[in-house]
Amino acid sequence: HLWEGLIDIYMPDYKYSDPALAERCSHAPDYPGIARKAIREMVRQTGRCKFGEDGIMKRGTIVRHLVLPGHTRNSMRAIDELLGEFGDEICISLMSQYTPVQGEKLICSGLPELARKVTKREYGKVLNYALEAGIVNGFFQEGETARDSFIPPFDLEGL
Repeated sequence: HLWEGLIDIYMPDYKYSDPALAERCSHAPDYPGIARKAIREMVRQTGRCKFGEDGIMKRGTIVRHLVLPGHTRNSMRAIDELLGEFGDEICISLMSQYTPVQGEKLICSGLPELARKVTKREYGKVLNYALEAGIVNGFFQEGETARDSFIPPFDLEGL
């Protein structure tokens, strides 16, 4: 609420639609409801997405969703929830660049399926689902976005 009137474009993440996955990965089973509540407030503040004649977004909310390996159902449910609540008021950005962090600090170390990148087939399945579900305002990634050259050193020492 403190940012009302100050922000033209919000770009939150909506990582998990599945409370069990949110618990296992982030110890936050209430994440889906809290995240949607925050997104709801962002949309209230900015309204429907608006684009200029140049095609550049001027106002609105872009909700980012990262497809996780082995969890396409989570992504499809996230799409259903976002479209069901917000329809074409928001833009949805489906991202494919999940990159596992190896070593002792492996994120979601209890989930071996997260030790690999998202396959083209998994991302394609989610993308096709989004299009069939009727996504109107969307951003989708093409090509290889999870190359090592994009990954900063996660050595817990800073950059």
